[in-house]
Amino acid sequence: MKKPNRPTRCYIAAQQMGRIDPVLEEQGFCSKLLTFAVPSLGVLFRCRTCGDPIELEFGAFFSLLRFIETRLKDANIKDIVVYSSNSEFVFAFAGHGSHILPGSARDKLIRKHSRKLNIAVEYIVPQKNWTIISAADFPSMPLNRQSSLKPSHDEQSKIEIKPIQKGLRL
Repeated sequence: MKKPNRPTRCYIAAQQMGRIDPVLEEQGFCSKLLTFAVPSLGVLFRCRTCGDPIELEFGAFFSLLRFIETRLKDANIKDIVVYSSNSEFVFAFAGHGSHILPGSARDKLIRKHSRKLNIAVEYIVPQKNWTIISAADFPSMPLNRQSSLKPSHDEQSKIEIKPIQKGLRL
């Protein structure tokens, strides 16, 4: 019996950075981030940008879809669940608000990507959104893979005591 494929979990967010380096600000860098993540494949993307939170959320969403179709085409992804912590963004897919009007550019892009991908959009609390957590907590390898590098027990079992050395006198 063939095991059903589980949808690939993807995460998006638009973030406002608390502070920005004054030199970066002088050079025109923005204090907002557009982010998306696919933790099962070890993908985390972050880009500085400017805009309203809902515009950036849609920007992250369409950037994710484009990335999947172009850069992850060999992964053969057919079903995805996109998690967002922006309730306004999630409710837009339920027909609430004016963010996805029939015939609009967003509607056309969603229809275009829906031909190749089955897309579901769901809300997730910010504490569980992989794009909002620190990059240090993000896995550097896909979650379902193990590293082929193993620590050498020979090196760990060697104990060597070195004498205390005095510093240099200048």
